[in-house]
Order: sequence, then C-alpha cells, then structure tokens
Amino acid sequence: MKMNKGNRQSAIFLAILLLLSFMLTIPSLRDASAEIDASLQLGPGIRQDNLDWSIADIDGSPNILSELTWTDLTIIQIKASGKLIIADKFYIRGSLGYGEIIDGENQDSDYSGNHRTGEYSRSNNSTDEGNVYDLSAGLGYQFRIKRLTIAPLIGYSYHTQNLVITDGNQTIPPIGHFPGLHSTYDAQWDGPWTGLDLSFTIIEKLMLSGVVEYHWADYKGVADWNLRDDFDHPRSFEHTAEGNGILVSAAIHYAFSEHWGVGFAGNYQDWSTDPGTDRTFFADGTEVTTRLNEVNWDSVATELSITFRF
Repeated sequence: MKMNKGNRQSAIFLAILLLLSFMLTIPSLRDASAEIDASLQLGPGIRQDNLDWSIADIDGSPNILSELTWTDLTIIQIKASGKLIIADKFYIRGSLGYGEIIDGENQDSDYSGNHRTGEYSRSNNSTDEGNVYDLSAGLGYQFRIKRLTIAPLIGYSYHTQNLVITDGNQTIPPIGHFPGLHSTYDAQWDGPWTGLDLSFTIIEKLMLSGVVEYHWADYKGVADWNLRDDFDHPRSFEHTAEGNGILVSAAIHYAFSEHWGVGFAGNYQDWSTDPGTDRTFFADGTEVTTRLNEVNWDSVATELSITFRF
C-alpha cells in the first residue's frame, strides 16, 4: 500500500476518530460485559533518529554516486495508544504518534570513484525542521500463565519522516555557506508486521511489559531539491524499495488507583531496505532511472504516559 500526502492526512484523521470512538464506546461496553478490559495511554516523549540512503550511477560505476545522511535528529513527540482485551483472550491494540524535528544534521556527498572514493562535493547542512508520523494497529490472542501474559499478534503500521534541509554549507570544495537551501525528503515505510506482547505483574499495582515486532515494509521516498533548476519540482526524484524492520520496547507501569496509572517506556527501531529504484525527474520532462543501493533508518525513544483504565 502506498500513501500520498492527501491519503496520509486522511489516515491520520481516521486514526484520531477511531481513538475518540474508542474512548466514547468502551464505557458502554464495560457496562455490558465485565469481561472487557480497556485502557488508553497518552504522553510525551523524546526520540533520536538517523536515516541514510545512497544511489549508484546509471552504469553502476561509481557504485556510490551520491549519499545523503541525516544524523542525530532530535524529535519531540506525543503518542496516544489504546488496548482492548475481551474475555481475557482476544487482544487488540493501536497507536498514533506525531513528532516535531527540532534539531539534526545532514550531509550530502557526491563521489567520482567506487566505494566512496574521489569525493568531489560535500555539503553539511541543518535539519531542524520537519515532522514524523507513526500509526500502528494489531490483534491477537492472549495467553495467561499465572502473573505472565503472552499475546502473539499480527498487525499493520505506517511510518513517515518528513525531512527539511536548510542552512547550506559547502565543505568540499570549501566554498562555505550558501543561501536559499530549503530542500525536502519525505520517507515512508508501511506494511504488515508480526510480534509478541509480554507483561508480568510484579505486585498488584506494578507491571513490566515488553514488545517485539518484525515488519515487512514498502518504502517510498520523495524529494524536492529546491536549488536544482534542472530538476522538476515539487518532485525532483523518488525512491522505491522493499524492506524490513524490527521494533523492541520495554516499559514499566504503576497503577495508583483503580482507573489511573503512569508509565515509562523505552523503544528501539531498526529498518533497512533491499536495493531499489531511483527515478530522477528533470525540468524538461525527461527522467532517468538508476539503482537505489539501500535506505537505513534507526530510532531510539523514551516516553512518559498517563494511563486511564475503563
């Protein structure tokens, strides 16, 4: 499944409506059946991402013609999630996250030789604008072994990083700062996943939980290189590839009343693609296709949350 910008906004709006509907309908379900356990979590977090990609020349040499890296992207995010367990067996969860990029670095390098040799152009730029979105939903069946619960799950997720490159600084050759740079690169990962949710009750009000997920992803990246007059705008080039990723999370939760609790979580993600396709679109209407070597994305986040249990 591929999402353009309009579809992405529609998906986010739909997810918000689903979360609101979840909040409004669970109390009535709770009255109807004592076997429904539902909860909502909301809270802020801080996250650090890295992303890179490279392409080859049309004839394959150099094998790395151009390489873009984004490092130390600092992101302030907010995340809402919901969980529904029916009859202590059927298990459904979903989450929606949004974050603003407040700091980060970008490097754009071009090479004349194979294996990153003959670097003839490099710019070191800022990435302190942009945003990220994350949507995920899954369902499964829960097994309980005394104080331990295990829930194998299948699901679907969507992730995007909308990156903005500014404050241009040409370091090879050492020209220095140059004005007007405001290029964008929008990276999108979406596809199915399978995973496992674990929870262990230490004492009545204190619980540890963990999540492990393996993802299959369709990748698409769309760029607008605003200072390149020979490129088309707003779509200068696009990337497509197949990839995969892992997500690992651990959290601790404390319930200070029947309905309210607090939590702290740490999350790690590591994604990459197989070789794919780079299509460059020129202002005269022509286009060129070459090899996308790979795309890599990793992310580390910590989150605080308030939990309401119905």
